[in-house]
Amino acid sequence: MNANKLIFAGLPMIAVTYGLSRFSYGLMLPYINETINMNQTTSGVISSLSYVAYCIAIAAAMVFSHKVTSRVILIAAGLLSIIGLGAISISMNPVVLGLGIFLAGMSTGLSSPPYADIVSKNVTSKVQNQTNSWINSGTSIGTAFTGAVAMMMVDSWRITYVIFMAIAVVVLVINYNVLPRHQTVEKKLPQDTIGNAGKQSLQLISASLLLGLSCAAYWTFSRDFILSLENVPAYLGDWLWIIIGLAGLLGGTAGVFINRFGIRHAFRISAAAISTSSFLLGIYPGNAVIGFLSPFLFGSSYVFMTGVLIVWGVSVFRTNPSLGLGVPFLVLAFGQAAGSILAGMTADLFGYQILFLAASVIGYLSMVFQYKTD
Repeated sequence: MNANKLIFAGLPMIAVTYGLSRFSYGLMLPYINETINMNQTTSGVISSLSYVAYCIAIAAAMVFSHKVTSRVILIAAGLLSIIGLGAISISMNPVVLGLGIFLAGMSTGLSSPPYADIVSKNVTSKVQNQTNSWINSGTSIGTAFTGAVAMMMVDSWRITYVIFMAIAVVVLVINYNVLPRHQTVEKKLPQDTIGNAGKQSLQLISASLLLGLSCAAYWTFSRDFILSLENVPAYLGDWLWIIIGLAGLLGGTAGVFINRFGIRHAFRISAAAISTSSFLLGIYPGNAVIGFLSPFLFGSSYVFMTGVLIVWGVSVFRTNPSLGLGVPFLVLAFGQAAGSILAGMTADLFGYQILFLAASVIGYLSMVFQYKTD
């Protein structure tokens, strides 16, 4: 299968499931609250449903990868995204809103592992890393698009979600027509498991967990922190998601970088860069240049880092690409969920500066773990 054709289908699907279905809630929450009138506790619980759904779905995608085709799983992801976004758009109370967020979050977990499997079976080996990386960069496009729409449609959040749902329908149709219809399904579990992969999988899991813990502070509190800084222009806070998203396009080069310099060097650079983005916020608050540089560095390195984790995971679980992508992404999401709680407690006790400095230290510690060649 032509790699560009697969990227044409996969990149927008990731943009829809991650950007529109998952990350849009945090941006639209202030406007949703004006209609549904939720307190912070309720808003936080609903937000956590996305993480819970993501973990459940990505585990399900790994379990069922040997029972049904990747195409079926991706179509299910598209349908869940459409239904979830539709439920959000018509929600009149927290229960319906929470259901929509949960279903939309499930679409995110189902969408990533199958593409790794399709790439492994249908794309020539020399361009597999680039293909996986560019599909993964859909996260950045979806994030930037969500930020732009949120700025333009602040008074019409329901219409915004209807637009998102319409886009999800178009993307699902594209994938329905492009994804390979005939795929051999393994009737038995592949040989690769976390136990069989040994120390290499433990290195991958440990690094993913620490990076998840580190990144959570940035995803949750960076916008609030930047908006609270007197010397940083307010527009940087408004454009934060767009800066992160557009910078993330640079992360699509992860596959090319890995092919040239190797997984170990790519991981070290991405972990150092994403940790430095938090360090800069903590050590130089109020600096307008840092207010732009930090989110730019975070956006580009986050997508690059997740691309590295995909290639690292697939190289560890060679006979089960879905497991190779699913394990680091599942652990990363778990780290982000736990990190969000810890970040809130740290910010309450010590303030944002200490929070981001602590987050950077955790990120730097992830560099202790590294890919080891056979």
